[in-house]
Amino acid sequence: MTHAVPTLVVITDRHAAAGAGRPLRDVVAEAVDAGAPAVLLRDKDLEPTARRSLGEQIAAVVRRAGAMLLVASDPDLARHLDADAIHLAAHDARPRGNAAGMLVGRSCHDDAEVVAAVREHADLLLVSPVAPTASKPGYGPALGPDRLRQLVGRAGGVPVLALGGVTPENASRWRDAGAHGVAVMGGVMSAPDPADAVRRLLDTRELP
Repeated sequence: MTHAVPTLVVITDRHAAAGAGRPLRDVVAEAVDAGAPAVLLRDKDLEPTARRSLGEQIAAVVRRAGAMLLVASDPDLARHLDADAIHLAAHDARPRGNAAGMLVGRSCHDDAEVVAAVREHADLLLVSPVAPTASKPGYGPALGPDRLRQLVGRAGGVPVLALGGVTPENASRWRDAGAHGVAVMGGVMSAPDPADAVRRLLDTRELP
């Protein structure tokens, strides 16, 4: 099991994938085959049995490619899938014990949430929304680079991944603001060519 924090996390959304005419499994396969280093299984609206089944399918694809697997909000499912990390929403309870050796991520949207996540020794933070996005309508206006830079400072060295409205065109902006990397959902799930979207996101790491 790897414990390095990835610089790109692709977040699953089976509805967005279906809207683009593809099964989620196929989109994830294209993403990891194109080099995506990590996938976060979200799809939290599924009932537990269906989510477990989907998770098993996605985990097999991710493992085959040698990528990391993160699971959102369900420590039991994360353990069942032998995930590399459990990712918690801002108000999810932290798993007891050492989370079976998994990294623990936390979603954050403001100073208080970042400070709380650092205090509980989170291993990585997904900070959002950094840009306007339809998938994060309830979290206020987009943070933008300057506000993100402030929150990165609050994180005190805990790796921050920028989420929300991230595209290949603006990904370098968030890294320039101090983010360790980016997390992307719709930009890959809804893309006409998910593999191309991932390659372009990875290419931004090489930009000056």
